[in-house]
Amino acid sequence: MDPRKLPLSQVTLVFGALSIPFAFLRHLCSLAVVLGVLAIAFNAWARWMLKRGHGYSPRSLRRSFLGFRLALAGTGCALVMWVLWATNVLLH
Repeated sequence: MDPRKLPLSQVTLVFGALSIPFAFLRHLCSLAVVLGVLAIAFNAWARWMLKRGHGYSPRSLRRSFLGFRLALAGTGCALVMWVLWATNVLLH
């Protein structure tokens, strides 16, 4: 029997990947934070599902973990850029 795909693993990857370029666009910093936090939450839910004993394919688990790592990077970049834009450091 082929293991099932982890729900929202593709969404986690896409949200995590999109949070990085959006972090560097002035008006999309807040969207990047939201996408990153959602990807982190989806990965936390996936870990909870794994602890409950559900079997998922290794490929979907790798996709979810990669999305989680990208989301951490994107959220961090977005928060830094948000502070830089809010303090007008980038305008001087």
